[in-house]
Amino acid sequence: MTTKGARSAFLRSYHIPSILRHYPRLVRSMSRLAILDEIAAATCIRDLKARRRWSSDRVDRYGGTRKVATDAWKYRRAISLLPGSVGEMDCGMFAMEGRER
Repeated sequence: MTTKGARSAFLRSYHIPSILRHYPRLVRSMSRLAILDEIAAATCIRDLKARRRWSSDRVDRYGGTRKVATDAWKYRRAISLLPGSVGEMDCGMFAMEGRER
């Protein structure tokens, strides 16, 4: 990777629309958990990547960027392990769909 390519990749990783596109589930769980909008959640992820402890007022009231991100990850993990969730569905059912037996 060239120096210019590495710099572009680095700057892209801090770009809010890029964060929204690459971390949609984390943004959604942060929004639900800390009652943030999508932009505030993406800004919190950007600040976490920049190793800042504090972000917006709502994030600060919740406990900081690290606490919001870890609790959102735990929330997302707990939701995925619930019985009957999308992660637990039998994929074999979809593999046989449309085929005759």
